[in-house]
Amino acid sequence: MNRQRLSRPSLRITRHADRERADTFTFEVWNPFPGLYQQVDSIDIGLRRVNELTRLICQMWLQRHPKQDALVDVPDPGGNDGVEWAEFRVNATTFRSYDTRGFDRLGWMRAAGLLQAAKATCGKVGYALPVLATS
Repeated sequence: MNRQRLSRPSLRITRHADRERADTFTFEVWNPFPGLYQQVDSIDIGLRRVNELTRLICQMWLQRHPKQDALVDVPDPGGNDGVEWAEFRVNATTFRSYDTRGFDRLGWMRAAGLLQAAKATCGKVGYALPVLATS
């Protein structure tokens, strides 16, 4: 059994209430390699990037790659400053699992699958998940 520590990529959506225009959303992917959130242009790009990172980390996990210890897991969120956000992470092992959390519940909760995690994340901040993201 592989007991290496997990380093999970995630996708975070932040809703910015802007008085001068309609609600805007920011999409960020947690990249465990540099240990930071990286902004992406859309949820579709974010989902693809999370999938790429998940595959790479899974290969490292299977091969017990020594550089895996340098990866950084998703950090705990800071204080709630009134900004609505939600995210899901992927446990990048051979048997994938998904967790979600948000501004109103900071602890991770298990999701049944990728689609359920994405829907829960989008729903929490009021973002309509595009059809392309679900296919």
